[in-house]
This record gives sequence, structure tokens and C-alpha cells, in this order.
Amino acid sequence: MKIAIGYPPLESEKGTPLLSQNRQFQWFNSPTYIYPVVPAYAATMLKNAGYEVFWLDGIAEGWSYKKWLEEVKKAKPDLLVIETKTPVVKKHWKIIKELKGFRDLELKVVLVGDHVTALPEESFQNSPVDFVLTGGDYDFLLLNLVNHLVKGEKLEPGIYFREIPNSLPAGQAGKFQIPNKFQISNSKLKIKNWQSTGRFQLNHNLNSLPFIDRELTHWRLYAYENGNYKRTPGTYIMAGRDCWWRKDGGCKFCAWTVLYPSWRARKPENVLDEIGCLIEKYKVKEIMDDTGTFPVGEWLEEFCQGMIKRGYNKKIYFDCNMRFGALKKKDYELMAKAGFRFLLYGLESANQKTLDRLNKGTKVDLIEKELQQAKEASKKVGGRLEPHVTCMVGYPWESKKEACQTINFTRRLFEKGLIDSLQATIVIPYQGTALFAECEKNGWLLTKNWDNYDMRQPVMKTEMSNEEVLELTQGIYKSFLTPKFLLRKIASVRSIDDLKFFWRAGKKLMGHLRDFGKNI
Repeated sequence: MKIAIGYPPLESEKGTPLLSQNRQFQWFNSPTYIYPVVPAYAATMLKNAGYEVFWLDGIAEGWSYKKWLEEVKKAKPDLLVIETKTPVVKKHWKIIKELKGFRDLELKVVLVGDHVTALPEESFQNSPVDFVLTGGDYDFLLLNLVNHLVKGEKLEPGIYFREIPNSLPAGQAGKFQIPNKFQISNSKLKIKNWQSTGRFQLNHNLNSLPFIDRELTHWRLYAYENGNYKRTPGTYIMAGRDCWWRKDGGCKFCAWTVLYPSWRARKPENVLDEIGCLIEKYKVKEIMDDTGTFPVGEWLEEFCQGMIKRGYNKKIYFDCNMRFGALKKKDYELMAKAGFRFLLYGLESANQKTLDRLNKGTKVDLIEKELQQAKEASKKVGGRLEPHVTCMVGYPWESKKEACQTINFTRRLFEKGLIDSLQATIVIPYQGTALFAECEKNGWLLTKNWDNYDMRQPVMKTEMSNEEVLELTQGIYKSFLTPKFLLRKIASVRSIDDLKFFWRAGKKLMGHLRDFGKNI
């Protein structure tokens, strides 16, 4: 059986879609490509099981849509898997209809991602999709689905489907055929003709995952055009799925709370072995762990000691997502020794009222102190910890004055040398999140046209105009433009990698300012 995992190009004047491995979708004027870890696991698991796998990321390849279609037709897969998100799901429905219209293709289409996990039936109503895999373990579910179709393996919970055939007769393994009686015509799409195996379960053993076949999944496409990497080539891993902050359901706005309502992590030794493989086999120089929040406590200590003992801290920079309030100064010292560099924190707002409403579990008045501890710890051991914060504007309950407090706060952090970079966006309530439910309850939604949920405009009611929200977003990006910060960064240059990084970062900054320009 032949399976293709693909990202069809989505041509738009808004720029390049950042779709893979991304919790909050954006169009980028300056392209960024993030290595999609879970789809890459899926491809590797299928290949290891003896299936023929094609990696067709037309976005990262820079293909036109026509070129992508040619590659799909050339591969002639039996199954095509597409990761989708709220702002592009309608585009994907159109693509699925087009694919189903080609007589020389007899393929079945699978959709995965947070949007279809929240609204699985919607895609059956609006497109001729054949399967929807819900939850974040769709790598395991995809292998299970294929094994069912070929070998008759029992389907796991979390799979939505139209009419599905029994397993193939003996002697036909590897040949995928669906009898005519199971073909669904477009004229019948409005009929409720789908079923499911029930609520998905996150009970898979992450330590059983194979190390990703990076060549199969064209990892170099994502190794350079990423503004977070100081050294290239870089790549992504995931030590856990997804964030251990689970009090009252986690952060209310995060789309991945839909995929991962519970938390699991691989063993430190397992993650260290993967890092060793990336260093030796692929010559990677920087690794970003994209677990929602990197494990802390005893897990973190064991991991850091392993990085030092194996000497990996001398060979790579290691990056991760982190939460304010999770670490002490001794933790930062150990992380700096272990080769950590880029630490991404979700600041979101400098207003405590907003953080409380988002269920962030952090205190604004402690953030500056913690960043100071991180910098002091890094300096003490000769490390290079470089904190990065993410911020959002456009909250229904925030005034313009309160939103400006976030800009002033990030400017002060830059002036004091406590952060090294940031990202700013417009807050979007995604389907399935607690924030979306609150919006519906309070009548805050301006639209349910999913095309508009792309961070290019507010979709929630605020006391500010669209233009003011865009200006605030640009204002956050410009908050680093202080003489002290710029002089400090110039003085920090130690290598050609630093110079290349500043050049890439500058291009990304200009792109982000265009992302939130008034003419979008």
C-alpha cells in the first residue's frame, strides 16, 4: 500500500502559510518552515511496517499548486494524509474535491489536526474526505488505520470514517481496493454517512516510537529557514506531548489543548539517544524541542546531566518551550551548563487580569525577577541562555491602555537585557478551546468564517479598531528598538554564526512588520 503525507501549497497574497508543527496558524511574508514532528513519526512508522511512503510538503519545497498535483499523480498513493488547521480547512476541502475528480487517481484522503479533532463531522459535511483522525497521536492512529485496511487490524478509538470495507482477502496484502458499493458521490455529501470508533485515547507509549527517518521526511527543507536557529542545520524533536500545565484544562487559548488533553513524556535516556543520533548521523547543530512545556523537576535534572556526561552540550545548542514559575536559579545554571540556549516563554500579556482569564498560572510581578535569575545563572557558568517571549493583543476585555502596558513591559525587558527576542500575534479563539466556548457564551465572536482566523485581523469584539490592534502588534515587535539593547547585541557577537543569525532575524522582523501592516 502507498501512503503520501502532504502539505498542498496554498497560494495567497498574504504570504507563505506556516501550517506544520504550529499551534497558532499564521501567514508569513518572510517564509518560515517548521519540521512537522508527528507527521514525520507517522511516515517513519509506516515505512518501518513495510509500506511505501511519500513525503510531499509542497509548501516547504516551494512548489506551485500545479507542481504539487503533478507529484501526487506521479506517486499515485492509495492514501493521502493532510494536516489542516482552522484558517485553511475550507481551502483543503476544495482541494479534496478536486483530487476526487481526477480519474487517474483512486485515492482516499485523511485529515488530521486540532480543527478536525474539535469538529470532525464538519469536514464530512463539506468535502468528500474519507477519514478523520482525531487527537494528537495521529501517527499511531494512521498506522492502525492502514493496518486495518490491509490486514484487518481492529480500529482504535478516535477514527472517523465513511463506509469502510473489511480487510482484504488473503493474498492481497499491500493492494488497496475499495468495492464500488463503498464509493461516495458528491451528491450525497449532505447525508450523515460517517461513523466513528469513539473518543480518542492518549494511551500510546511514546518510548516505543522509532527515531524519525529524517531523510524520508526531507528534514533539510526545514533546517535553515527558521528564525529561531542560531546555528544551522537545525531540527525539531518532542520529548513529550504536550504541556504538563493541565490545571483546569490548561491555557484557554492554546489549540493543542484540543489534541493533547493529557500529558506524557518520553524517558530522558530515550531523548538523549535521539539527540546523539541527530548529532552523529545528521550533523545537526541546534535542536528545538517543541513539547508544549519542557519537562522539569527530576526529569530535567537527569536530562541535563546526561547532556553534560555525553558531551552533547559542547556540540549543539538546545532550545525548548518553558513556563514562568517552573524553574529556580539552580535549574537555570544546570541548563546553561547542559547547552540550552533559546528558551521560549508564553508571556501573552503584561496584565495580570488577562493572565488569570487565560489560566496561564503565572504572575507578572515575578517575571522580571525570574529572567534576571536566568541571565545571572547563564553568566555564572559561561552559558548562553537567550529568553524569547510571545505576546498577544486583541483580548475582548483589554483596553488599549492595558494593551500598551505589554509593549512597555517588553521594551523594559529588552532595555535591561533580560530577553533577546519576541513574537507578537493577534489572539485567536480556535474551535474546541475554552476561549472559543467563552466567546460563544458572551457573544464576542465577530465571525465564524474560518478563513478569517489567521491572525491577520481580530475575530473577537474589542473596544479597539482593527487598525489599532495591528498597530499594537507592530508596536510589540518594535519594542526592542532601544539603544541599550542594540549596543548590547552588537557587543555580544562572538562568531560568524551570530552574524548570520542577526541577519536572518532582521529579515524575519521586517517580514513580521509586513504581516501586520494596514494594507493586509
